[in-house]
Amino acid sequence: MRTYGTVDRRQFLAAAGTAGVGAIAGCSNDNGTTAGDAGDSDEEPIRVGAIQPLSGNFSVWGRVHASGLAFAVDEINRDGGVLDGRELNVIEADSGSDPAEAASIFERFAEQEEVVAATGPVSSDVGIRTARTAEELGIPMYMHLAGSSDTITPETRHAFRVGLLPAEPTMRAQAALAETRGYESISAIVADYAWGRSVRSAIEAAFAVDVDIQVAPVSESDFSTYVRQIPDDVGMVVTSGHPPGVLTITRQLYELGYDPEVVTGSSWPPDVVRSTLGADSERGFTHVHLADPYSDEFAEVAERYARAVGAQFNTHTAHGYVTGKLIAQAIENAGEADPEAVTEATRAIEFDTLFANPIQYADSGELKNQIQVYSTITGDPPSHYPEGNYGYTEVFRTDPLPAIPAEA
Repeated sequence: MRTYGTVDRRQFLAAAGTAGVGAIAGCSNDNGTTAGDAGDSDEEPIRVGAIQPLSGNFSVWGRVHASGLAFAVDEINRDGGVLDGRELNVIEADSGSDPAEAASIFERFAEQEEVVAATGPVSSDVGIRTARTAEELGIPMYMHLAGSSDTITPETRHAFRVGLLPAEPTMRAQAALAETRGYESISAIVADYAWGRSVRSAIEAAFAVDVDIQVAPVSESDFSTYVRQIPDDVGMVVTSGHPPGVLTITRQLYELGYDPEVVTGSSWPPDVVRSTLGADSERGFTHVHLADPYSDEFAEVAERYARAVGAQFNTHTAHGYVTGKLIAQAIENAGEADPEAVTEATRAIEFDTLFANPIQYADSGELKNQIQVYSTITGDPPSHYPEGNYGYTEVFRTDPLPAIPAEA
C-alpha cells in the first residue's frame, strides 16, 4: 500500500511507464502517516482510496490511471488543496482485478485510513463488487471504467461512473455508426464475464441487422479460431466486448487476411494501441473515449503534464486526472470531508472538465449527456507534445447520450 499527496514531479516518470507507480514519492511511514500530516482533524490531509489493477490482465489501464490521478492530486495540493488548505492524499493498493481482494482493500481503507472516497475499478467484476461495498460502507466509489450495466442498480447509491459509459449506450453508439456507414455484415467477439455479457445483450437490442456474436474466455490469448468463423466480407467487427483481447483480435484479423472497414475496440490506452498495432492502427481500428483530445482544455493539461512528467498525456491519463479533480470539486461543493455529503454533492454536480460535455449524473449515478468519441490512433504526435509517437484522428462522435435507467 502506498500513500501520495504532493509528489516530486520527476518521479511521475515511473508512474507513466510500464514500471507502474512504485516510484511515486510520499509513501507512508511505518506508523501509517505521511510526512506533513497534522494532528488537528481540520488540517490533516483528506484521504482518497485508489484500488487500482496494478497487476494482472487490466494492469495496463491501472498504471496510466494512477499516473493521471497522481498528477491531479499534485496540482490540487500545489494550488492550495481543498476546504481552505487541506491536502488530498491518495492511499493506493493493487487489486489485481480480483473482486474479493478489491472489496477487502476498500473495507481496510475505510476502517484504517478513513477515506472519504475511493476510485480505481477497471474490470466490471471489480466494479460490481466494489459498488456494493461502497453502499455498505457509505463511501462514494468513482469507477475509471467498469462498464457493465450490472454495476449500478437502484441499490447502489454511492457508485459513479467516470471514464466509460455502460454497454447499452456504447452499443447504441456503435449501432449508429454501423447504420451511418451502411454495414450489413457485422461480427463481434465478446468475453465471458460481466462486461462481455452486457455488451452481447446490448448488441442484440441495439443493432438493426443481425450480428454474428462469438463468446471467448476472458483470459483467451489466441483468437484465430474465432476470427476464422467471421465472414470474408465483414464490414465491421465489434471487439469492444472483450477488452483484454481487443488488440490481439485486431492483429489476428489482419494476419488472417480480413480487412473490415471498422474495428470498434474498447477503451485501450492509445499508446498501447499504437505500439501493438503499429501502422495497422490506422486501418480502421477505433479507440473509444469520453475525454476530448481535440479540445484546447485537453491540450493545456497535456502541456502541463508533459513539462512535469516528460511523457504524453492521453485519453486514459485523463481518466485518473478527471477523477482526482472531480473528487476535489465534490468535496468543495459538499463543504466538508464527509463521505455522505461528498456522495450527494457528486450526484448534484455539473463539472466542466476534459470530456466533450460537462460531467453530470442521473440520480442513479449513471453519467448523463456524455458524448462518446471514436478515433483512429495515428503516428503523428500532437502539437503540444511533438516528442510523442502517436496522435488521434476523429472517426465518429455521438450526440449527447442520455443515462440509461437503473434496472429494478
